[in-house]
This record gives sequence, C-alpha cells and structure tokens, in this order.
Amino acid sequence: MNIQGQENQLILAFPDREVCCPDTADERISQMLERSDISIIGNNNRVLLRFDSEDSAEELLTGGGFLLIVKGDGNKVDMGTVIVRCSSILGMTGLKLIIGQLPGLGAGVSRTASGCSVTIGDRVVINGVTLYLQEDNSHVCIGDDSQLSWGVDIWCTDAHTITDLEGNPVNYAESIEIGRHVWVGKDVKIGKNVRIADNSIVGWGSIVTKRFDEPNVILAGIPAKIVKRGINWDRKCINKYVKGL
Repeated sequence: MNIQGQENQLILAFPDREVCCPDTADERISQMLERSDISIIGNNNRVLLRFDSEDSAEELLTGGGFLLIVKGDGNKVDMGTVIVRCSSILGMTGLKLIIGQLPGLGAGVSRTASGCSVTIGDRVVINGVTLYLQEDNSHVCIGDDSQLSWGVDIWCTDAHTITDLEGNPVNYAESIEIGRHVWVGKDVKIGKNVRIADNSIVGWGSIVTKRFDEPNVILAGIPAKIVKRGINWDRKCINKYVKGL
C-alpha cells in the first residue's frame, strides 16, 4: 500500500463497522493493507471498499487479483461486495482499477486525473477486467449483480487527443454506465460514453462504442449492435437451471 498527499481516505466497510486506513490499530487489517496493491497519490481522494467479512477482505486485498491506483485530486471509488477471480489456467486476471496513471509507462510519463468517480455495486463478479479513467470529471458505474468475464477492457478515455482541423478536441470522455444484472462476455471492449441497460448481455469479443438504453437485449459485434431483444439471463449453467438446482 502506498498513500501520499493530503486528506486522502481509504475506508474498509464491514456489516458492523468501518475501518479508516492506514491509521487503524487493527493488526489484521494493517497486515492486509501492507500486502495489498493499493496506491493513492494526490489530495482529497476517497476510496470505500465494502466487504461481507474480514475473510473476504483478506481474499481480495492479498490474493494477487486486485490492483487499485488513484493518481490525482478529488477522486472517489465506492466498491461493493465484489467477487474477484483469478486463474492462471483460464487467464483470469482479477480487477485492475486505475484512475490517472497507467503503470508501466516509464518514469518520463506522468498522468493524473481529478474529480473522477467509480461505483461498483454489490454481488458483482469480476474475472479479468482493466478499468481505466484518464480524463478529469469522468465517471464509471457498474450495477449490482453484474458479471464480467476476462479479457475485458473498460476505458473511459481514448488516452490521446483527437482534434478537428482547427485543433479543437472532439473526443471528450464523460461516463460509462453498465446497468444492473449485466453479463459482459470474454474479450469485450467498452469505450467512453457508453451505456448498457439492465439485464443485458454483451457477446464474446464485442466492442461497445455507443449508448444502448433498451434493457433485456443481447449486444454483439464490432461495433456492437442489438442482435436479440426480450431476453434475460441466470448465473446457473443450463443443466442446473432446468432442474431447478
């Protein structure tokens, strides 16, 4: 864990209490945080991570599948009771949540983002997602009970500037909204200013580049479009579902 700057908050919320870090006297929590990949650099950033238990907190923070980087000022992260999975066999890489500085760009590349927010709901399953915000005042929201496969990129930025011929930027990023109970398939890419409505599915390998306000649809393709309406989905495999198990 690395926290630098003024008035930064890292809070672990449990059903019966909240622990403010890094100044906690709780030895177990302190050990979890020391082993975690959390970096907050800047001022007035607030990160709230919610857990069902200390065991689930330890699994997320020390299991090697959770990276959190916040670099900038006035950013907010509110993450519910997510399930993050890793598997070297399947290529599941967990969750990389980054605001501002992308790691691995070298010492000469310094980026920050301020006034951003990320909200992830409860019971969200994440198998391999990189979630990146680069532009000031941009926002990402993922609703309750969603499921995201692996190889998934959610980028609320193009990372570089596109201009018209007069030099005016034309590719501002504002938000990405993934609704409640949305299933995002393997190797999906979700770009800036996208909305995916509740109870929808995004098919394997799709690239989503615009808003879809209609719920209960399947999106697929490059770029993604609606290929089926009037659907819903369940986490159970078909064998268990049809047997009522």
